[in-house]
Amino acid sequence: MNKNKSIAIKLRRRGKSYNQIVKILGTPKSTLALWLRGVEMSPDIRKKFWDSVKERQSKSITEFNKKQSEKAKKRAEEIQEDASKDIGKLSKRDLFLIGVALYWGEGYKKTRWVLSFSNSDPLMIKIIMRFFREICDIPKDKMKGAVQTHPNITPFKAVSYWSKISGIPKQQFQKTYTRLSPSSKQKRAQNTLPYGTFKISVCDYKIINKVKGWIKGISEKI
Repeated sequence: MNKNKSIAIKLRRRGKSYNQIVKILGTPKSTLALWLRGVEMSPDIRKKFWDSVKERQSKSITEFNKKQSEKAKKRAEEIQEDASKDIGKLSKRDLFLIGVALYWGEGYKKTRWVLSFSNSDPLMIKIIMRFFREICDIPKDKMKGAVQTHPNITPFKAVSYWSKISGIPKQQFQKTYTRLSPSSKQKRAQNTLPYGTFKISVCDYKIINKVKGWIKGISEKI
């Protein structure tokens, strides 16, 4: 028997794949197919062989998905970067409409006395603060801040964070309160809402009703 053929048969019975045998012997795969026709592996070796095949396939699929995910992420970033250039410089009119729309969607509207807006997104808080200051002309000393936290948050850090984001002094913050929904069962992840939810309140009858009027005006033009 050809020496390489004998070695190929032994390697195959030990669970080596065709590709592995080709690398070891340098024999064409077509030749191996003839030599190894009918060569059987033991049940244990066959199981290990197929387990190895499945593991390689799983790794291959994982790597492929990772590459596709990275490509999709890069493409999304390119689209977003390109689209962001469509905005340009925001005018006072733009800020006015953005602020009214934000309050319409996220602000508390059931009272006639208090303007109140809550959110956990710092960028949204910055925008609504500009709306309150520049459009509603609300002085800083009329604004009250409050933070709703969960057990994983240090209240002092949360207050410091939102004070910096909003520009509202810490001494104008109301007492921080901790709340955990029954569904979370004390299992909230550490990185979920790392600084809790921030609420801005302004007790002013005229301003809250003015904002409601702006919302009404937009709704009637749609």
